[in-house]
Amino acid sequence: MSEHAESATTVVDVDAGTEHVDAVVAVMHAAFAEYSDRGEPSGALLETPGSLREEMEGGVRVALVRLDGEVVATVKHRPSGDGTLTFGRLAILPGARGRGLASALLEALRTTARDTGLSGLSCSVRAAEPRNVAIYEHLGMAVVGRGAQRSLTGAVIPVVLMRDP
Repeated sequence: MSEHAESATTVVDVDAGTEHVDAVVAVMHAAFAEYSDRGEPSGALLETPGSLREEMEGGVRVALVRLDGEVVATVKHRPSGDGTLTFGRLAILPGARGRGLASALLEALRTTARDTGLSGLSCSVRAAEPRNVAIYEHLGMAVVGRGAQRSLTGAVIPVVLMRDP
């Protein structure tokens, strides 16, 4: 069953089904394309509806935002072994940015975390994207460490580890 938070034109669905994989991947590709121009391409560009469907069958969930019926923002999430709801691939169509959609997604995920007994949210952010780190800090998260992750591209990417305080 999906949870929804609605306004006149915006719907946030924290547990969208596999019927949305095409729209989710399209938003992800549009949102992450800009990183190719700024260094290492994002592994998000290698995701396909099939690979996302497989992840979802393995327990990954997708939250999405519809604005006037169109999917304009998405994020993948799942419970983590550290007691948080970890999220990644938060993607907002370039034309829909600046409307509070990241905030809406994170608040919906925080509600889901609380409702399922988790302590809050966690994520990792490319260290080379300080603007994204600053956005998550503005949305209430704190830097708790640094590390590295292997991208779907095969590259090892330095990351900033973040979580709710």
